[in-house]
Amino acid sequence: MPTFAAFMVFPPEPPEPDPRLVESGIDRYLAWQEELRAAGRLVTAAGLAPDSRVVHAGSVTNGPFTESSEVIAGYIVVRADNLDEAAKLFLRHPIAEDGIGRFVLHEIALTDHDAREAHLR
Repeated sequence: MPTFAAFMVFPPEPPEPDPRLVESGIDRYLAWQEELRAAGRLVTAAGLAPDSRVVHAGSVTNGPFTESSEVIAGYIVVRADNLDEAAKLFLRHPIAEDGIGRFVLHEIALTDHDAREAHLR
């Protein structure tokens, strides 16, 4: 079954969430995650620390900065039959459901287990 990486994206200044939703958000997220795990769909999930570095052309700089149009706050890797099915899994994630942030999904096309030839395509 194909795997998909979903990147949790927030605007630099997310909208103020409804306090009732914030209070239940973690419990709803953990229940959502457990549903995926029980169905054999969840591969991994992680939140990202705010500090980062940009590596480009032999240099390392701080950033990207919150002035950027969006901030990647975490990622979740799931199994699904196709991209549309993977996207539907995230409709019930509290971040998307409550409109606080969104998810950008990509199929994982190459892994460290793929042959060298696959990377050259």
